[in-house]
Amino acid sequence: MKALVIGSLGKMGSLVKQLLEKDSFFDEVIGYDINNKENQSLIDYPKVDVVIDFSHPSLIEHILSYAKKNNSALVIATTGYSNHELQHIERAQNFIPIFMSSNFSFGIEVVTQALKHISKLIEADFDIEMIEKHHHHKIDAPSGTAIHLARTINDSLENPRTVINEHKQANSNDLAIHSIRSGSIVGEHTVIFAGQDETIEIKHTAQSKTIFAYGAIKAAKYLIERKPGRYTMEDLTKETNHE
Repeated sequence: MKALVIGSLGKMGSLVKQLLEKDSFFDEVIGYDINNKENQSLIDYPKVDVVIDFSHPSLIEHILSYAKKNNSALVIATTGYSNHELQHIERAQNFIPIFMSSNFSFGIEVVTQALKHISKLIEADFDIEMIEKHHHHKIDAPSGTAIHLARTINDSLENPRTVINEHKQANSNDLAIHSIRSGSIVGEHTVIFAGQDETIEIKHTAQSKTIFAYGAIKAAKYLIERKPGRYTMEDLTKETNHE
């Protein structure tokens, strides 16, 4: 199998490329990065079986064009897309298999499934807030994972909360997300359910970027030979647990 890593000079892209090169499942791994001035146009790159994208939202139209032209499966690990860019992705999934996730950690998927059950049980009596921490180089806030977890909670509630960024006179109808950008923190997400005289916390801590790299590679292997459509970590974890 042949793989193409988009964003291969970045921290995550270079890590994924290194791991792929050591994986006997792949017999050829090539990289593309917008910052490499020696690159040819992406659309002219050799055909591969799967593309793994750890780059920037601005490249998505070029990536989709390449993947559709070569009938390549596509793993999207980039976050921060506009509604317009998301519409391009939705149209492309009619032609190629696309695996898209804001977080490739299996632990975050476990947290997601737990929140689906917990949120609806304590909706009436608990305030809900979230704290997410990342390194000081991370630009977007709140994180894509925090937005995903907030959406998961709201989808489980009879009366969805209004998601707000930071605590600005929050009330019981709000779900406030507090973002911290400091040091070299890889990623930490804590969901807090605060009731009268009791508090429930669900926390996930990423201790290295390697978990995301391995998750993206597992997604790539899962996606090859799939039919066109959208696939998620929930699909991957279900299959993994039934192996």
